[in-house]
Amino acid sequence: MGLSRRVVTSACALAVGTAVLTPVLGNESAQASSVNAAPAAAKRHAAVVKAGGFHSKSGTLNCRKRGETAWIWDSAAGTSRVSWKPTGGHLVSRVWKHSFEGISTRTVPTWRKSVKWKVTSTYGTGKNLSKVYGYCSTQGWRVGKASDKLSQKKSGTKRCPAGKTVYISSAGIGNIKHRFKSTGGGALHTHNFGGSQQVLVTDRATPTEMRAVKWRVEAWSIKHSIPNAQTGRVTLSCISKY
Repeated sequence: MGLSRRVVTSACALAVGTAVLTPVLGNESAQASSVNAAPAAAKRHAAVVKAGGFHSKSGTLNCRKRGETAWIWDSAAGTSRVSWKPTGGHLVSRVWKHSFEGISTRTVPTWRKSVKWKVTSTYGTGKNLSKVYGYCSTQGWRVGKASDKLSQKKSGTKRCPAGKTVYISSAGIGNIKHRFKSTGGGALHTHNFGGSQQVLVTDRATPTEMRAVKWRVEAWSIKHSIPNAQTGRVTLSCISKY
């Protein structure tokens, strides 16, 4: 006995790799639902591509207190693009990596007093951009227990070729602080990551936006929590200017 026309058609569709999300031989309503969902999904995907990401939040910061600069709190999954534009300056934009296993946090320094900022999730859905906001701070620290005493430190000098700037990263235990200043002098900058391993990602990163810096990475102990803080791996890299 020959196969029915409907079965032959379904088999051919599978053979050529047509995307079938519901059983081919299921009820007709399920098949209709699958067919109708495809254009809607394609439309949503096109909108995401056009927007440059899955979900965005933005704002404006004007820091007026002495020593404060604009910082961006970015809690997300996967990756996110953090951008800001200083008043009268150029657009700064870079993709920051997060954990693909759950939400992790970056505290991103702009080293500017006034900026317009935007954070866009570049992985997954809108839910992958958990908490994003801008704030003014002298060191960037927002959460975790206060430092107790300095346990370990590493320091040095890093110079980059023309068109590159210094990027500091470390993976220590305890309350980690990245400090740096230009080799030509000027103000000392501090990126205090706080003392909560559960809230802040293990790999801590600081863009300096300077071509040559004197740097120091400090590991501070946290009383009753992490008595033996360690700087861990410290890496100095040269990255392209924003």
